Amino acid sequence: MYNAWQHQIDGGDAAAVLWRHRRERLDMIKGLVGQFNIIGKAALSSLAPSLWRLGLVLLGLILGLIWAYQGAPVKFREAEPVHLADGYKDQWIKMTAVEFAQYGDENEAQRKLVNGGITPDMIQELINENQATSPQLAGQLQALLPIAQQNQPAAENQADKIESSFLNSLVLGPLGCIIGTIIIGILLALLFTFYWAVPIGKWAKPRAAAPGAVLPTGTASAAHTASVAAKRAAADQRTDFAAVGEVPPITQYMSTYIYGNDLYDDSFSIETPAGEFLGECGSGISETIGVGEPKKVTAVEVWLFDKNDIRTITSVLMSEHAYNDQALRTKLAPKGEAVLAAPNAITVLETQTLRLRVRIIDLQYGEGPLPPHSFFERLTVEIAAWPKDDLGEGTVPPDSSAAFGDTAELLNY
Repeated sequence: MYNAWQHQIDGGDAAAVLWRHRRERLDMIKGLVGQFNIIGKAALSSLAPSLWRLGLVLLGLILGLIWAYQGAPVKFREAEPVHLADGYKDQWIKMTAVEFAQYGDENEAQRKLVNGGITPDMIQELINENQATSPQLAGQLQALLPIAQQNQPAAENQADKIESSFLNSLVLGPLGCIIGTIIIGILLALLFTFYWAVPIGKWAKPRAAAPGAVLPTGTASAAHTASVAAKRAAADQRTDFAAVGEVPPITQYMSTYIYGNDLYDDSFSIETPAGEFLGECGSGISETIGVGEPKKVTAVEVWLFDKNDIRTITSVLMSEHAYNDQALRTKLAPKGEAVLAAPNAITVLETQTLRLRVRIIDLQYGEGPLPPHSFFERLTVEIAAWPKDDLGEGTVPPDSSAAFGDTAELLNY
């Protein structure tokens, strides 16, 4: 019995010791948790954002947005066709092919291919893509291929202007953006704004050719043929500026709209004799009336784009009906200056460095169930451009007094 009682006491002591050890471990864990709560809360409270910190962040963000969009917005300039993105470069090639098929000007096609850095492989790829869906366009591209092959070295040299930077990589590009954002945030926190505008991107054309545009067919094809013939006939009516004692323009074009040419949209480059690109000009359909095909064009717009001014100036040549219709004039007012179309009428468009004179060479109205003198049967305009540096006293083209109204300015998006 003694042994059994002693065994019970020993077993109880062992249980008490085990319980005491467990209690000590629990107390140690509770102490560690308490210390962590004290230290952790103190550390986290020091990092917790306060209202004034949030206010400074929001103030910096607002000031940055105001500065970026109002104080010093990004301006894109000095870009060339070679800097176009792949999709827009495809449109450049298609536009060149269509113009070459229309006018057969090999020198102009060569210039555009070289300026765009277009290689034969690019054209061949477009031929393969359009062979099934647009065989007519594929044929036009095929006619352009020999010219690209002859000028491949010059086009490749032009393409070398595109320099790849380490910031264009998939890893370093975003990393550079993050680092730049951190730097700007620090400077804003120090109440100092830092802004670095880099002219990236492409030359923004004031107007773009319609994607996949092809030569018109049927009635439109006849109108196109008549338009080409009218341009050739109007060439004899070009103004000889030198003969009248004026400075000859650096570019002088004829643009003709013929009833039935629903794709009328001419654009021309403005370049110095040395080949420096200054801008673009052109003419296209602005407004139609009535219903059905072909379109009844009641207003044509002429425009001037200055690469140094980054804007497009537009004048709207209106038929008599459109010009006298107040509702229609109000509708077209946002597009630009309203000009009554009349034979030999002249309007002048000016930008920061360019001056464009537009003269109506030929004007014929169409006949039909619509009001008289409401849509054009034929309209030919002469477009001449000068850089303002070349305009000397006593030798300038007609000034703005020859124009109708005030020139409206539109931003080019």
